[in-house]
Amino acid sequence: MVPLAKSVLLVSLFGVFAALSGASCSSVDSQEAAGGGGGCIGPACNPEDAGRDQIVADVPTPDAAVDGQPPTTNALCGSGCLPDDPNPVECDPTDASASPDASADADPDGATPPEPKQGCGVTLVSGNPVSACQPAGAGQAGAPCAGAADCAPGLACVTEGTTGVCRPYCCEAATSCGAATFCAVRPLAVGSGQPPLAVPVCVPADDCSLDEPYPCPPNKQCKCKPGTACALVKDDGTTSCVVPGNGRSGDKCPCAAGFVCSKTTSTCFKLCSTTTATPDCGTGKCLVVAGLPDGFGVCGLGGYGDGG
Repeated sequence: MVPLAKSVLLVSLFGVFAALSGASCSSVDSQEAAGGGGGCIGPACNPEDAGRDQIVADVPTPDAAVDGQPPTTNALCGSGCLPDDPNPVECDPTDASASPDASADADPDGATPPEPKQGCGVTLVSGNPVSACQPAGAGQAGAPCAGAADCAPGLACVTEGTTGVCRPYCCEAATSCGAATFCAVRPLAVGSGQPPLAVPVCVPADDCSLDEPYPCPPNKQCKCKPGTACALVKDDGTTSCVVPGNGRSGDKCPCAAGFVCSKTTSTCFKLCSTTTATPDCGTGKCLVVAGLPDGFGVCGLGGYGDGG
């Protein structure tokens, strides 16, 4: 392996990008509202196609609350109970003994029939998403489903291809998707004639390589399907195939293939190789950053690098 000719520094992916770009920190809310997607890191990035793989929390967030505090629940989930919660207190079965007609519901032996299992799910009310209690089932993550009633509380029945699959909700900013999964937008499996509705859920990551060419050459076999590129989807180095944006070096996110978005500045940085003597960063340096897979860094300190 040829030793790296340019300085390789260890920096924080989220905390130091602002210093690298020299740009003022701008809110990702504007990017999110624009509906962009692809190539972005962190819980404030936004999707542009609910039917394709998107990056972590690649979902829009609502405007800041009245008290100025940042929102914690994804706007696609509406307000009400929390869909992520497997045991929402709002959806606890009512005490049948307190019902005036409880005796009518009891069986001859005096036992009260168990209440149907309830979970919190997202539905449309007057065209707006609302989180409300609804019947739930026993299906766990990855189980086939036809509707919300087939999935356990805390999971949504979403469409993947032509089938329905139970996937955990990730509406809350604090919700962490499990290993090898990330938060992305998927369409809910709804009945014929019902309006479409998309929600954030934890989906399996593709574990692709960031140096996979985009678009894929005819003579090469790529993991990412046409129209998608490999991107970082979690700050632990998890990668997956997503629909890329258009942002290049110094541009606002969402970013094109081969670039990564700084959550701090909502600015795109060019990916580079830390294992080559010519990392293609122009007058800048290839920086090792926390959160990128081994062998990859970003161009910074002295220039954004060419390719912008």
